[in-house]
Amino acid sequence: MASVGWALLYEPREWQHRALGEWRANDSKGIVQVVTGGGKTVFAEMCMLDFIATFPSGRIVIVVPTLTLLDQWYVSLREELGVSDGEMASYSGESQPSEPKRVNLMVLNTARKEAARVSDGVPSMLIVDECHRAGSSENARALQGQHQATLGMSATPERDYDDGLEANLVPGLGPIVYEYDYNEAAVDGVVAPFDLINVAIDLLPDEEREYRRLSQRVAAALQSMDTGGLQDKRVKRLLQLRARVSSRAAMRVPAAVAVALRHRGEKVLLFHEQIEAAEQLNSLLDDRGVPSTLYHSRIGQAVRRDNLRLFRRGRFDALVSCRALDEGTNIPETSVAIIASSTASGRQRIQRMGRVLRPAKGKALARIYTIYATKQEEERLAREARALVGASSIVWRRIRIDD
Repeated sequence: MASVGWALLYEPREWQHRALGEWRANDSKGIVQVVTGGGKTVFAEMCMLDFIATFPSGRIVIVVPTLTLLDQWYVSLREELGVSDGEMASYSGESQPSEPKRVNLMVLNTARKEAARVSDGVPSMLIVDECHRAGSSENARALQGQHQATLGMSATPERDYDDGLEANLVPGLGPIVYEYDYNEAAVDGVVAPFDLINVAIDLLPDEEREYRRLSQRVAAALQSMDTGGLQDKRVKRLLQLRARVSSRAAMRVPAAVAVALRHRGEKVLLFHEQIEAAEQLNSLLDDRGVPSTLYHSRIGQAVRRDNLRLFRRGRFDALVSCRALDEGTNIPETSVAIIASSTASGRQRIQRMGRVLRPAKGKALARIYTIYATKQEEERLAREARALVGASSIVWRRIRIDD
């Protein structure tokens, strides 16, 4: 298993050289926190070359959360690093190779059972893409085994609702050894220049009444609680109900359509939390002469992939999704994102922005529209705006549906 024929297709960026140095300095173990679209896969390939140079007979296990990412890694390793088909094995619910190869790609659910076994008995390297997904106690089983090198990668390794980073990811992969954020990436030209346009809409009168009623109940519940606050199940439930009122606000759909119509002829990606609303968006765009298609979990895999392929090839100008495209999907041709509805998750926000920030030929500027309806949403966007000063132009506006 000598290292023959592997070579990077692309010249590494400066941040990748710096990160490689930090990773090496930590005994070839650790997590890199890198903005979506910043070049994590190429960096991982640099680390693979470093590992194979030290352990020519070593074995590499690459863990990804989804089949879509597994496919993307397979293509990237073959086309960008020169790994042959015969050197790779893919492990998932669809495929169980008879024996390991030099490079072993695994979907996370399968890796919980197979990663340690495949790594056993040989020098091994473990790479975990979107490593925050491996932070739960169950998924952390994929991190077991004795590895001479480990690498975790994510734009957002911190987990929203538990201590999985400290409890599972750091012990299994090593600490965060390098961070590369949107501000640095924008200055370096690694991500496309981008504008953020935050678009205010109003709740309808009945939605406003229900939102205020739930806000009052949240305030009362918080006042009556001991320290520990938001961990109380009753408060969490009230916050979820209030967020649902906002996310389902009726004006989000026509506002998103109005924005999309201003970008006819461009490639537009639209997000909504509700599948029914996403389908309504798709129908309204089609009715107004914008070729549009759907990508969500209720659509069969073959149709989903075909819709994505046809969007990339230009058959459709708009692609409407819920959460299925939040992580990993590479569609750099897209220049406009419209977030009609979203959760409060910072991770989801970063991942969705990343879908349109990848540079592409002919893309001079990416635009990210966020439609918001409440003070809580506005405050989150304002915090983001302060953090991105100097990296992006940020515009606040209120849209008229009939303009």
